Amino acid sequence: MKFSANLVDSKPHTSDSLEAERKKASFSTDEMMHYILGDKIINSRNRALEIIKSEPELFDQRDIYYLSRTEKLEKSLKQEKTLQEMRRQGKITAQDIAEVLDVLDWTTPFALTRIMFIPTLEQQCNEEQREAFLKPAQDYRIIGCYAQTEVGHGSNIRALETTATFIPETDEFEVNSPTLTSTKWWIGSLGITSTHACVMAQLYVKGKHIGLFPIIVPLRSMVDHKPLPGVNVGDIGPKMGFTTMDNGFLNFDKVRVPRFNLLQKYINVSRDGIVTRPNNIDPRVTYGSMVYVRATIARNMGISLGKAVTIATRYSSVRRQFGEPNQPETPVLDYPIVQYRVIPLLAKAYLMIGMSHEFFAQYQNTTERINQGDFSTLKEMHAISCGLKRWTSDTAVYGVDTCRHVCGGHGFSMFSGLNEFFGDMYQNIIVEGDNYVLAKQTARYLVKSAHDLNSPSTRSSVEVNDTTAVIAKYSLSNELSSDQLFSWRNKSASEIAGSYELLMDLLGYRFVTLVDELGAKIYSGQTWDESSVASQAIATAHAEYITCLYFMRYLSRPANQNIKQILKVLFSVAALSFLTKNTAELFGFQGKAKLEYTQIKELESEYIRYIKMARVQAVPLVDSLGISDIKLNSSLGRHDGNVYEDYIQRALMEPVNVDGSGDKIREHFYNDYIGPILKGYSPSSSPFSKL
Repeated sequence: MKFSANLVDSKPHTSDSLEAERKKASFSTDEMMHYILGDKIINSRNRALEIIKSEPELFDQRDIYYLSRTEKLEKSLKQEKTLQEMRRQGKITAQDIAEVLDVLDWTTPFALTRIMFIPTLEQQCNEEQREAFLKPAQDYRIIGCYAQTEVGHGSNIRALETTATFIPETDEFEVNSPTLTSTKWWIGSLGITSTHACVMAQLYVKGKHIGLFPIIVPLRSMVDHKPLPGVNVGDIGPKMGFTTMDNGFLNFDKVRVPRFNLLQKYINVSRDGIVTRPNNIDPRVTYGSMVYVRATIARNMGISLGKAVTIATRYSSVRRQFGEPNQPETPVLDYPIVQYRVIPLLAKAYLMIGMSHEFFAQYQNTTERINQGDFSTLKEMHAISCGLKRWTSDTAVYGVDTCRHVCGGHGFSMFSGLNEFFGDMYQNIIVEGDNYVLAKQTARYLVKSAHDLNSPSTRSSVEVNDTTAVIAKYSLSNELSSDQLFSWRNKSASEIAGSYELLMDLLGYRFVTLVDELGAKIYSGQTWDESSVASQAIATAHAEYITCLYFMRYLSRPANQNIKQILKVLFSVAALSFLTKNTAELFGFQGKAKLEYTQIKELESEYIRYIKMARVQAVPLVDSLGISDIKLNSSLGRHDGNVYEDYIQRALMEPVNVDGSGDKIREHFYNDYIGPILKGYSPSSSPFSKL
């Protein structure tokens, strides 16, 4: 199909508009990129881009919007096969594979063996099992999945029904799915790929229920990949997104595996059925894979949101609508309502990325302590990982949707790069714990910590950490005067908005007051089920405080003053968005902590003022995230600003528009359907003629 080549470019051209935005930069985008991302991420990303460019045809993703699910699966498997061949030849590393797929911004059916199966083996195998399971998995001589969720049980993992019963006569465990609802479901890398599963099952020994533990079960033949006897396995079918992941179902008809297959770092069942465990082990350690994935999700959501914001910011900078007569139309991003929707998301993306450096360092510290038998930081890490997974995924997923809306009608096109992306992202608010349920996990920890701190008999047993420190500051009586404790007293809104310390104090006090309010009800008899709604606000307020705290710590590193200045503006935008989205929380401050009506209303005005300050630097800020056109895969977000040229070129790739094959499709549609309707038909030929 032909498209006119004699069209005059619009004035100003979209590429010129984007370049004009870049000239407003008050800082070096290269310096900012190195500061906010860090050299390690940048070097890994550049290495991945080199690998992608070495196989341009294999890794070209421009066609994915036209592919069926089966075609996408085949494309991803072909890419995985080539990457594994390169790894085995020593050309790339296992980490390079993860980075390449991150740049391509999709997954392959092998992903869950990397994300959950291998980490579980690393955490819970003894030395013999590392040789038997971990090393083959690391070399992809076995492919594994983590089989926890059941069709009838998701968040309530204690109620999982799959059983693993010790059979002393044969020294085996019998793994069984006793009910329909015990069928494992949603298991990634299972539907077509995995040879083995790490199955979370209720352990029974000598008729006694021991608890929920992981056991390795072979699923498919290592010769022809067919399911083994007693193993019923398949793909669960179409989903909203995440189409290149083979989420599967699995149930067992009394499948026997050796006793050795029970992962034995934190539990041992002897040949004669004696159950032993190491001393001083926190039972939650067996859920370590979930904590790892939650931490990984929280770490990755900043860049994911940054991708959507990059597209929306660049496009709304070059998209022009309305304006003064006889003048170029106004860039959409100059309209306050668009700024109000986009700029806070840009700020939150930056906060998430900065936060993620500190958060993952905390997670790794917890893991190292656990490996040394120290479980003292596990409770806080569990609560924070729940809270941050929940908050970052909510913010990112619904932020992507907002960015789609900001792009107007063109946001509805697959070529925006935001629709398939939204479908792929959406699972993050459900996977590894539904976000509404996770809020209660965080709230429980906070309420108990506050209660223990306020009880003289338990105060000394409370672990001092970032969370308990601020609870102790505001929940306990102390010798500080109110002006020291409630630092925002007698401060103007502009002073508050421009101060890290004042904003942090408000964010901290906000979550502590919510915790104290719920704690009073819980310890007066209110159940946790009745507290589910209140738990949402508490988990959100705590996550926002922690995100700001970790971001501030990251900003303590030296940097050019211009970089520090704009990052402080972004911090204020994000913090003010947190504080003003529900001003009832601020109006609820009582006594010496009270905020005046004028302070609160002026904070809302300061929020708008800071948004306008950040808008001037919006394009340089998204450029500083360094998200490649390969990862964006978007006409609207192109780095060079050639939006409509690329948009039209992609439309011409539509199969019905392609010369040759498109002509045949159109001819078939016309001859069989359109033509008969246009020309009419004989009543005798009608399928309804005999009625």
